[in-house]
Amino acid sequence: MSKGARTLPADEPARIRDTFEFADTDGDGLLDFKEFSGLMRILAPDATVQQTAEGFSMVDTNSDGQIDYEEFMTWWRQVWWEF
Repeated sequence: MSKGARTLPADEPARIRDTFEFADTDGDGLLDFKEFSGLMRILAPDATVQQTAEGFSMVDTNSDGQIDYEEFMTWWRQVWWEF
């Protein structure tokens, strides 16, 4: 079974939302590169700017230059939820 197919604990959607809102410093419901970078400095402090940029591009699946909550949640569930 792949990571993405696992069932999240009942409280995990609220934790994901809290993390997204923490990173969304301007409160517009979207993460720009600066906001995503700030979160990555906490989650992966050794990540380079290039790695962060590549990660941003990977999460921004519709390539609009911003990460919405659905994109963030998909990424979190696939990559970070077990931490």
